[in-house]
Amino acid sequence: MSKKIFSNSLWMMSEKVISIFGLIFVTSFVAKYIGPENFGKLTFATSVFAIIQTIAMLGSENIIFQKTAQNRRIGEYIIISTKIFRDCIYVGLSLLTLIYIYFFADQLTFIFSIATSIAIYFAVHDVYIIYFNAILESKINAYCNIFALVISLFVRYCIAKFQLAVELLSIPIILITFIPFFIRRYLFNRVKFEQKNVTQERINRYRKFMIGIGRKLLFYSLSVAIFTKTSYIILGIKSQQDLGIYTVAMTLGNSFYFVLSAIISSYFTQIYTEKDFEKSQKMVAKLSVVIVVICFVVMAFFAVTGNYIVQWLYGDEYVTVNEILLLTVVVTLFSGLSTIAEKYLLKFNAYDYLKKKTLYLVFFNIVLTAVFIFMWGLKGAIVAILITEIMSFTVFNYFYKKGIIFDVQKRFFKLSTYREKVN
Repeated sequence: MSKKIFSNSLWMMSEKVISIFGLIFVTSFVAKYIGPENFGKLTFATSVFAIIQTIAMLGSENIIFQKTAQNRRIGEYIIISTKIFRDCIYVGLSLLTLIYIYFFADQLTFIFSIATSIAIYFAVHDVYIIYFNAILESKINAYCNIFALVISLFVRYCIAKFQLAVELLSIPIILITFIPFFIRRYLFNRVKFEQKNVTQERINRYRKFMIGIGRKLLFYSLSVAIFTKTSYIILGIKSQQDLGIYTVAMTLGNSFYFVLSAIISSYFTQIYTEKDFEKSQKMVAKLSVVIVVICFVVMAFFAVTGNYIVQWLYGDEYVTVNEILLLTVVVTLFSGLSTIAEKYLLKFNAYDYLKKKTLYLVFFNIVLTAVFIFMWGLKGAIVAILITEIMSFTVFNYFYKKGIIFDVQKRFFKLSTYREKVN
């Protein structure tokens, strides 16, 4: 790995750490100030518009990264040509959603929804973050995010310090995406190639190309977005108080996932190049055990300190978080193991299988979550997502190539997996 690629990887990881810092510390500040019910309203609005964001992107984020990494000029053409349809899709769906929320929700939820829709509008168009990652300039993204986080923290502190109206929290919600978007757009316009020869014909050609590719990627991206937000939306409809508690628990329980993701991504570069089937099976089994060990360490940490962390960050109103906090770590564990299984299946070009798996899994998750939440509320939500993740890791993977994932899982418990073969 070259020095520049290694440095860029570190900057990308630092960006994730900054995002997690903002997610936990900034969000906890807001959650403590406005209480579980109002925080649930804010989360509900965010979940709805996150799905709209996925639709508006039409899978373009993956293509922009790939094409920019191969040829910067093509990446720039795609960024320019996709702006219009991102605008049309996002604005159209957002307006319909805001109209619905206006008539069927309370005033505070509507205000937060407007702020969230504006914030995510800038996020939809901030594809420059993908561009700078692809050209190995991730430090620009990190600096922009740090600056926006500091400003947002300061504004939120002032609102709480002077006991201003809760509605004013809409300002930092917008600033957290507004600030980095305009900085990155300015820098993009300075470093991009001259686009004097960009004709309408070329823009139309890239636009058709992106729509054609995007339709194939949209279903998978949308399925993942729905899968991750189902419990938030259904729980928010039943009880926004419970949604506030659930959000805090999932935020803490999932806070270390970026560590799992970094380990999995790094180790899979070796798994993908390993030609020996037996060796690759053992490698996947070993990686899975590493993820299990990390998660058990985190679980032990939260078992000892979770109560103090929740009390310090969020206050007495969120004491119920402790009842489900350890379960959220278990959810993260099976989510990490499921990610390993799916990445491993890609080694065998199992694209069609994973597409079908995602479809069935989303349907299973929606039905299970709806039933469990309306029967058991908050605890039903966490149990539903846990069952879904377990099923995603196990049964839903067993039908591919005579159960190679089941074979990997059996190897967890075999000593031969951890013994080096001596010639």
